[in-house]
Amino acid sequence: MKSVVELTICGRKLVVKSDETEEYVRKVEEFLNRRIEEIRQNTRVAATVDLVLLAALNLSGELVKIRDRLERLDKRSSELVGVINRMTLK
Repeated sequence: MKSVVELTICGRKLVVKSDETEEYVRKVEEFLNRRIEEIRQNTRVAATVDLVLLAALNLSGELVKIRDRLERLDKRSSELVGVINRMTLK
């Protein structure tokens, strides 16, 4: 069931529909607002759009690193399963 949640991101209201619970959507809202505030405090950027874009770039970079790491871990775990299988067949 889709939930409809009114969020406030960087001071702007936004209504979203999500398959996730309202509680989850609120956690995402809080996380994003914290990240935007961190960027605001650490840069001289004042424009809302620029702050949101910087947050999106930062979060996208983190996501790419996490996906790459998961891919490496998945490959390594498959290799280890193969080693275990070969050892148990002997």
